[in-house]
Amino acid sequence: MKTRTRGDVTPQRKIIGITDKFNNAGIKKQQGTTRALYDSLPVDGRTEFRFFEEAQNRQFPFSNMGADGNRLGVGNAIAIERSYITLFEYDDATLTFSNIQSFEAAGWVEGQLGEKAIEIANSQVLKRLPYLSSSPNYNKNACHTAYHNFEYDTQTVVNPLFEFVVKFRVPAYIPLLNTYVRMTIEGTGAIISPRATQ
Repeated sequence: MKTRTRGDVTPQRKIIGITDKFNNAGIKKQQGTTRALYDSLPVDGRTEFRFFEEAQNRQFPFSNMGADGNRLGVGNAIAIERSYITLFEYDDATLTFSNIQSFEAAGWVEGQLGEKAIEIANSQVLKRLPYLSSSPNYNKNACHTAYHNFEYDTQTVVNPLFEFVVKFRVPAYIPLLNTYVRMTIEGTGAIISPRATQ
């Protein structure tokens, strides 16, 4: 795997620095962790997927956001360091999942032409990043032909209690029956540590 120098600012320091600006000095006393947040939406003809919005209405394995929906609870934060997006099939009649794959493997060209953006508290913090930047053919961090993770040059911090949405827009397409698209964001995080906050 390729490595790169990020200077003295670690994801942990970035979380603490950003949350301090919002007068949330307690984050530095929470438990550090690795976070992976995901949300899935049907490929039903919509041209803008708004991941994590109203995620409280989707249960495992479609989302892992829980009752807080598209906000992290008190004492929780994440520095988004990488993301990836996949397709999978789900049959309502048989309750079975199948075919977890990349857009390339599925042949969903419209998805490959898509672009994502991230909003936190109605402010855009990532602007129109093309999906092709995640594709192994164009991904600066890809070390093999199946590498679809996008590693961000700067980490975006999601503060506790701030609503966030990952938007993914695509050109018009024919709906894909029984197919869902899942957005996953990963990185260093903080989770509540009750003993440390006393």
